[in-house]
Amino acid sequence: MGRRVDGRGSTPQRARQLWLVPAAGESQSQAVARVVLRAPVFRPVSRRVPPELSESLRPGAIVKTTLGRGRRVVEGLCIGVDPRSWDQTLPPIVAAHAGVGWLSPALVELGLWVSEYYVASPWKAFALIVPATLRRPRQRMLVRYRALPVPDELDASTRRRGALEAIQRQPATARELREACGVGPALLRAMVRDGLIERVLGPVPAAASPPPAAAGEMRCDEDDYALTDGQSAAVERILAALDAPPDMRVFLLFGVPGSGKTEVYVRAIRAAVARGRQAIVLVPEVALATQVGQRLARRFERVVTLHSRLTPAARRAALESIAAGSVDVVIGTRAAVFAPCPRLGLIVVDEEQEGSFKHLAAPYFHTRDVAIKRAQIERVPVVLGSATPALETWYNALHRPHYELLRLPERVPGARLPTARAVAQPTAGREQVEQTLSPALAKHIEGTLASGGQVVLLHNRRGFAAVLRCDRCGAEVRCPRCRTRAVYHRVERLAKCHRCGLRVEAGPHCEDATCGGSLRPVGLAIQRLEEELKERFPAARLRRVDSDTMLERGDYADALGAFESGQVDILVGTQMVAKGLDFPNVRLVGVVDADAALSLPDFRAPERVLQLIVQVVGRAGRREGDSLAIVQTAGSPPAVIRRALALDYEGFATEELAVRERRGYPPFSRLARVVCLDARAGRARAAAEALVQRLRVRAEALDAGIRIENAVPCLVARQHNRQRWEVLIRSPRAATLQRLLAEAADAGELRRGAERIVVDVDPLDFL
Repeated sequence: MGRRVDGRGSTPQRARQLWLVPAAGESQSQAVARVVLRAPVFRPVSRRVPPELSESLRPGAIVKTTLGRGRRVVEGLCIGVDPRSWDQTLPPIVAAHAGVGWLSPALVELGLWVSEYYVASPWKAFALIVPATLRRPRQRMLVRYRALPVPDELDASTRRRGALEAIQRQPATARELREACGVGPALLRAMVRDGLIERVLGPVPAAASPPPAAAGEMRCDEDDYALTDGQSAAVERILAALDAPPDMRVFLLFGVPGSGKTEVYVRAIRAAVARGRQAIVLVPEVALATQVGQRLARRFERVVTLHSRLTPAARRAALESIAAGSVDVVIGTRAAVFAPCPRLGLIVVDEEQEGSFKHLAAPYFHTRDVAIKRAQIERVPVVLGSATPALETWYNALHRPHYELLRLPERVPGARLPTARAVAQPTAGREQVEQTLSPALAKHIEGTLASGGQVVLLHNRRGFAAVLRCDRCGAEVRCPRCRTRAVYHRVERLAKCHRCGLRVEAGPHCEDATCGGSLRPVGLAIQRLEEELKERFPAARLRRVDSDTMLERGDYADALGAFESGQVDILVGTQMVAKGLDFPNVRLVGVVDADAALSLPDFRAPERVLQLIVQVVGRAGRREGDSLAIVQTAGSPPAVIRRALALDYEGFATEELAVRERRGYPPFSRLARVVCLDARAGRARAAAEALVQRLRVRAEALDAGIRIENAVPCLVARQHNRQRWEVLIRSPRAATLQRLLAEAADAGELRRGAERIVVDVDPLDFL
């Protein structure tokens, strides 16, 4: 097919919009907006602001503009407006509405950093700062009644005349008319039917915001606690940072469980509020946000909680009050790190080592690291609290100049660490176990219940059994979409895939009809533990806490509230029960199958096992009296569990950091994991292998220390009917890793060759 030519025999050029191009030698000044687009674009774009919007457009506005040669209209978020000279055609903003009015320069800088560091489109980063509920204009409308022309002589009742006179003065709602004239809805409907008045729909007038309460603090019994020497020293150092010239300082508050880290947070927050500042407290779980919120509400007047279980209306109200400055303390999970505090003075990250601080969708950010970056941008101190810090944090506290280690070496007065010991599982062969409780653990549960104490048991495996296996041929029930073991849930008679959620009916016999063997549960889990506890202790009040039982909004908080009030004797759960919860009457803690996670092919497995055991052991002995922690292992306890039982984090950290340095793992390198997913196995593999070659070419030009590993199938090689191949990037410095990935993203190499390509910087999950 030939090219079309014009009448002069030449190829036509793209028509130029000359009215948008300044004349030669001129510069034209007009407002230009920086916009992040709801599209796979890795940089903000510039857009021309039309005159009718030049006075009203502000950062935080939601706009419509065009993208690409096809002039497709897309949504965007304005992050800045700059009157400047321009000498080229810019696409215009075609529509806009207010959006939010609190998108500060600091939050803009933070959003752009999240986008760049975690290699995500700016839109996805800013969607964390301005949630969807705030991007939509409010649609609240109100029905009013308006008078219509009526005859001069109107034969009407007194009530009708009174209502009509009120409406003629100004349109009114049914409620206003009922209060003013005593008319009801039936009379109003009749007047509409008779043509005297009409119903009109209009916007709800903006209510005047009540004046914010004066910032202050509340007195309670906890204020009379005498701080330990370690607590006093820690508070003094944080207060010194609050009083120093504005600067970022990272404090690692390191103390055994029960050493009073929360009280240090409270005293530091109180000092920040007294100086007219706001504080953000980040916790890893919704239940912790609720519990910490209740504790801080006793100490401060203006506290708000942010987490994923809030309704859209509640989230909007919370964010607007924070932005208005009528909140002093913000408590929340991951998204609270982006709270729009106009007077931010302090950030606290409690249990900073928790993996739940890692966001599980793009951008795959870590809340702790975003908190540190925000503290750097806003030049405020940040406090990281943990009894078992992430090894990267521990290393930084010992070697980075802007970090400072604050130690709390002892529990608060009246609290004693529990006696901790390891015992063997009921039988040596884990796959033939019929019971989950060892005789020693069962005996101590009985004694604790008899003495009126409470018990916390942790079994970090959901379901009834890890897998169903044929006792004749050894075949296992697997997910047809992911090919991973399907976990057996006996109550529902289902085998569930915990990767993709698929449910498969679990029959009694082998899936191979020619075999005839019986399916047997192997690797017993928390549902079996629950059944055994009910059989052995029928009088005990028991509550199970895992993701299979905590289904509704508030279930988790209800379960923990019942346990705290003494309505539950035994709390059995997965790692949900290990995360910083404070229950004074817990006298026994048990951990079942504690060493199972050590078999995972993950260099962080020993660290996670130690953290989990130390955290759950720390739930016991929070008040006066003896307490006990029992940890069940398959055999002789390995070194990491012996360290955990002795609460010897520092000894473990020294040994594990030496291992990581030899192997080149973080904190001695920075990692990025790129996963190529495609329904066709060959295409996923080809995309990953091609990406390796392109990245190696770029890496050679940037830093000889960057290593691009060969493409390999993921440990879970198939998920949701997609094959998964991964590329691991190891860099000696974060800056070179970020530059490598940014160049690849700008060149489109992270969207090429497969149905989907996922980039996870500083990954925690290698499955």
